[in-house]
Amino acid sequence: MKIDLVQTTTKDDLILNGLFIDGNINKPAVILIHGFTSDFYTHKFFHAIQETLRGSNISSVAIQTRGTGIKTEFLKSNRKDGLWLGSFYEKLEDAHLDITAWIEFLISKGYKEIILLGHSLGTLKTVSYLIEGKYKDIIKRIVLLAPFDKNGSIERLTNGKWKEYVKIANQKCIDRLGQEIIPEFYDEYPMSYQNFASWYSDTEFNCMWDFYRHSTYDFPTLNKILIPVEIIVGDKDDCFYIPEFSNIENTKKVLQDNIRDLEFHLIDGSEHTYVGFEEEVSKLVSDFIVSN
Repeated sequence: MKIDLVQTTTKDDLILNGLFIDGNINKPAVILIHGFTSDFYTHKFFHAIQETLRGSNISSVAIQTRGTGIKTEFLKSNRKDGLWLGSFYEKLEDAHLDITAWIEFLISKGYKEIILLGHSLGTLKTVSYLIEGKYKDIIKRIVLLAPFDKNGSIERLTNGKWKEYVKIANQKCIDRLGQEIIPEFYDEYPMSYQNFASWYSDTEFNCMWDFYRHSTYDFPTLNKILIPVEIIVGDKDDCFYIPEFSNIENTKKVLQDNIRDLEFHLIDGSEHTYVGFEEEVSKLVSDFIVSN
């Protein structure tokens, strides 16, 4: 089995990098999608998952997305021009372009079935692609690591004022000022207006992890998932739910009530990036993928 640093190019002409481990092309290949401000190589649990899958002759590629890092320059295919993006500048509605490019990379190598694995913000991108992506029909299952209630977090931080901030952010985008940085009181992160508007506009996808309103929201996006799903969360993950609005049991019940084919794992002692629990996570992921 080969381990390669590889590249693919998106439809809008961005070069993306990834770490590819090849395996049996007759088995589904796994795409690992990182979270906010992250990348495809820093967190050890990505390494552990790829190595464990390698032991079962399952191919995987840990991918760069246009949300890699905080502010990142992406080369275009002429390798001269570039575009500044990264977590503080990406638009979530463009995430499908990255995933499509990586699926086409795998299709070009002969793979016919895909498994998407997303961590943190990558879980939102994963579910969104499963429902609306170009190659949604060849995705056979998904793994969601550490989904997080971003809207509950901003609700707590701003005491509900964030919805007004979204209106301002959308107007900034209309005025072509979307790459300006938001005021400090908008969010914990100094993201751009276009990123803020993308995160917090009132859409089904943006609200998929709205555990903070567990008793009043019907979670339509989760009810559209028709394939097997594995969710792994640490019980010390302070992003999973917001204590002022919910608890672990209520949040777990939301998932179990709205995802029809769910395998849920709660890891005692683990936080958001599974430090010290990488092998446990990799085994759970491998068992789920191999057994299905």
